[in-house]
Amino acid sequence: MKDTVAVFDIKNSVEKVVLDNEMITNIHEIFKSIIGTSNGGGSHSSIWAEIATEESILSRYSENRAEFLVENFAESLLTAESNPKNGDRKKNIRDGFLFIKESSDALLLLKLEKTAVADTTKFKVVEQLGTEKNYYKACIFPFDFNTRKIEVIDKSYRIANFWIRDFLGLQEVRNSKVNSQDLVEFIENDSLFTEEIRSQENYSEIKKESKNYIFEHETFVKNDFIDFLSSKMLIEVDEGGSNYEKRVFSEITTILDYNFIIDQKVLRERYHGSIEISKETTIKTDNLQKLVNRQAIELDDNKLILTVSDDYVPRVRELLGINNG
Repeated sequence: MKDTVAVFDIKNSVEKVVLDNEMITNIHEIFKSIIGTSNGGGSHSSIWAEIATEESILSRYSENRAEFLVENFAESLLTAESNPKNGDRKKNIRDGFLFIKESSDALLLLKLEKTAVADTTKFKVVEQLGTEKNYYKACIFPFDFNTRKIEVIDKSYRIANFWIRDFLGLQEVRNSKVNSQDLVEFIENDSLFTEEIRSQENYSEIKKESKNYIFEHETFVKNDFIDFLSSKMLIEVDEGGSNYEKRVFSEITTILDYNFIIDQKVLRERYHGSIEISKETTIKTDNLQKLVNRQAIELDDNKLILTVSDDYVPRVRELLGINNG
């Protein structure tokens, strides 16, 4: 099967771009520059996803590829980029081109902002395509059902909802990273627990200890987490009753797996911090919240006091020139 490509200009409306041979050659180079650096090689976010519902445009495409009109992808993207209330384009989403490439084994979708293309008449790639100043989103949809892994790419830190959910109709395959990200968001946004627990007078302490749990445990297990809070006399739950977990966790948390490994990278990304104590000195930590909760860092007038873990005391003494004897 010969690779086929199509390009649509997505603004307040959809316009199909008429392509010549030079433009097609340049478009292949664009795909090579961006899609060719996926699987961890590029400086972008990349996740594995799955079709969320049968209404997904990729599901409809997969059912009848031969008859499917690629224009439908462009129209669907425009809808995802528009405000459902008035149909106006969302102000935080820039105009761009939707590139579509069908090969023998996969469908490739790529949205590239116009600022990332030097020559919009011939789609000549800028010299530094893929650097921080250029923004793109992509999807690799393989045709092999036996090994299907849908890869979704975003130049930004996280995959945009309008791209993965509203346009593609996908959801991220749940793993430790996804579960950990959701758990942290639920805790920070006060949506982990039921309204009954959130209304308790000691809720601030419940929230603090919830963070301590994920800081101190390698694995999150729902009933162990409940036992942890119960042991600290923060919540009262009759574990003998039916569906006792539903009296603790809010309905939205059903997306969390029952147990999963807590991704330490997710915690570092969320809770890392630094404290500048002078022009010459800045203290950095992977988890500032954990330091504070454990009272491992204190301020006494203008003196910052840090508690050194036992295993690190000899090295700290050595660095400070303190005689161990």
